[in-house]
Amino acid sequence: MGKKVNIRRACLAGLGMLAFYFATLTILGGGWGFAWWQFEQYWWLIIPIVITFGGQVYLSTSLKMAAGTGGVSGVAMAACCAHHVAEFLPFLGLFTAASFAVRYQVQFMFLALLLNLLGLLYLWRKRANYHIL
Repeated sequence: MGKKVNIRRACLAGLGMLAFYFATLTILGGGWGFAWWQFEQYWWLIIPIVITFGGQVYLSTSLKMAAGTGGVSGVAMAACCAHHVAEFLPFLGLFTAASFAVRYQVQFMFLALLLNLLGLLYLWRKRANYHIL
């Protein structure tokens, strides 16, 4: 597989993750305006999460391991958006869980970024073992 194909896949994966982010916030947060407002507030964490995910896809397709790394980033992004489920938890009588999820929103995002960086580091080291870029 060529380098251009891998770059294209990485870009599409990053855009797909960004689409997942906006779709999740639009559905759970009450509309497009809320999703955009959240993006404006946390772009400095969201963009690096998307870029590191794209980097993982690039490296994993270079190593022909595409099935192995997307799960970690998908879980990381879901954790990033999971606090929006908190808006529905009070209706279920789960006020404590709701306040926990909202209170630690930024920490969830940092966790997502950390997991993506660890995934990138792992793949980079694998790539070095096989002398692939």
